[in-house]
Amino acid sequence: QIFSVTVKPKVFKKLEDAQANYPQWVAAIAGKMGEATATGFVLLEPNIQVFEKKPKEAKPVE
Repeated sequence: QIFSVTVKPKVFKKLEDAQANYPQWVAAIAGKMGEATATGFVLLEPNIQVFEKKPKEAKPVE
């Protein structure tokens, strides 16, 4: 599903900073489902957390 969300400038800056500073990152997005759109829905009261995604260590071959 495709969803639309409007965030405050402070939250948008967090996303821009993650993109600029982390080689890999992930965002956890939560909120209330709002009105339906042609392709999905609008997310109300969004809560977004951004984390750096660290690559897994390669296991040594025995």
